[in-house]
Amino acid sequence: MERHQLAAALFDRTAELILLTNGRWVASGKWLPRRLRDFDPQRAAQLSAPLLIGDHSSFAAQVEHELDLAGGRVYEGYVR
Repeated sequence: MERHQLAAALFDRTAELILLTNGRWVASGKWLPRRLRDFDPQRAAQLSAPLLIGDHSSFAAQVEHELDLAGGRVYEGYVR
């Protein structure tokens, strides 16, 4: 149960990242996946498909891919 809640929260943060790094408005609740799908249906499907079938490893890999597209991971205390 906890794993599903964490994955759902990570989906929201990743969807927000995709939208914000592409100059789009974000949303909340049911509107967030809709905005992502309207912006880029393929990326929305790639992010949501593993989550919907419970494939957390593939979901984590897709989140990592989206982080890389946005410039990679930023660690606590990191200053550019």
